Amino acid sequence: MSRKNRRKKIQTKAVLTPLNKPAPTAQPPATQPLTQTTTQTPTQYKIQPAKGVIPMNNTKKTNQHIAFVALEEMEANTGYQRPTDSAQVNDIVASFNESKLGLITVSHRDGMYHIIDGGHRSRALRIMGYTHALCEVFTGMTYEEEADYFRSQDTNKRRLTPYALFKSGIEAKNETCLRINEIVKANGFQVTKSGQRYSKIAAIGALYTIVAEYGFAVLDKTLCLVVGTWENIDKATQSETLLGVAEFVKRYGMVDFAERLNGKCHAIWFDYCETTRSRFSSSSGVSRRKFCQVLVHHYNKGLGATSKKRLAWEDAQ
Repeated sequence: MSRKNRRKKIQTKAVLTPLNKPAPTAQPPATQPLTQTTTQTPTQYKIQPAKGVIPMNNTKKTNQHIAFVALEEMEANTGYQRPTDSAQVNDIVASFNESKLGLITVSHRDGMYHIIDGGHRSRALRIMGYTHALCEVFTGMTYEEEADYFRSQDTNKRRLTPYALFKSGIEAKNETCLRINEIVKANGFQVTKSGQRYSKIAAIGALYTIVAEYGFAVLDKTLCLVVGTWENIDKATQSETLLGVAEFVKRYGMVDFAERLNGKCHAIWFDYCETTRSRFSSSSGVSRRKFCQVLVHHYNKGLGATSKKRLAWEDAQ
């Protein structure tokens, strides 16, 4: 058969091939054994830093790192450190919680780890039999720089506000915070960081003091009297008012409080400011007794000297 006729026959076969006939599948290449080594050079990739990340060759590092340090290799510098308070050490041991231990700050100098912050904690760990502690280790500091760091270590820290502590206490299911919050809400108030309105109580310290000195029941009665006597008056939920009313409840109960003192909040505050001009430097105990004394004075106004309703004031109570 000539080459021309052979080509024509092949083309005719291709035309007559059924359309539904499956095309032949390609066979996968044989798998190479895992032990076989290849001499192919791996592809070289240029790693690009992520957006906002500084490349390592341009990184500026601080002279500190985190490491476990043997307690026996630590020493406290008595020149600038606070004297060890045995009572504080014992408190740490008694209520030890490893998750709250934090990092001990040390400076590695002259072959020793000099404690900058954490002397009481390191001492407590030794008493409990620990051999190592997780530390923030500074290197390259002189003794003078260590002392300066100790003096100004809280400069870049922002202390927790009473509101932040209270809020975190609620999230941590702290019983005192939960009970206070429950009582405050039950009386129609809300604990906030800014108490510029009557319904917002920012005097968190006063709430804690009332509970610590008098108990939860007195706090509930105090807020109940505030609502029934001076509702919507901003000064009614300030610290001095709350503490003074709580002192009143402790001494006399809730006897005729709303009836005798309704509408007198501003007058009470005026007299309180007049009788104790140094109130801001007074202790909490003195302030609440002074305020309570003013409450008693206004309570007795209009009552005869022999009236059984008159309240007797004894400053020594």
